[in-house]
Amino acid sequence: MNKKHKFLYILLCILTLGFICIYWRKKYRQKNQKDYLSVQEKLSFDYDEFLKLIGGKENITAVSATQKIVKIAFKDRKKVDSTGLKALDGITGISFQSQQISLVIGNSAKYLEQKIRKEME
Repeated sequence: MNKKHKFLYILLCILTLGFICIYWRKKYRQKNQKDYLSVQEKLSFDYDEFLKLIGGKENITAVSATQKIVKIAFKDRKKVDSTGLKALDGITGISFQSQQISLVIGNSAKYLEQKIRKEME
């Protein structure tokens, strides 16, 4: 193998690897980048039963939500039924503070917050 053939062999290898790289970049590149978060507008549990377990809308003082967690401040902790809340289908985690409860419910957290705020008005 002379120098000309070695040079041609190396050049073809580089070109082949370059084309493979370009193909992979095009194939696996995300076309449209999402700038929004999905919000599920359906609760996996009965809303009226949830309100009853929280102690009613009269027991709620404030509500806030992140993408997956709802934080509800309440007046009387004794009215909140934590075992009943754990038994609800869509609630995967519960955390009690002194006058507040945090519920992990997934993508429907913002929807539940809006629904509680409408109820409080």
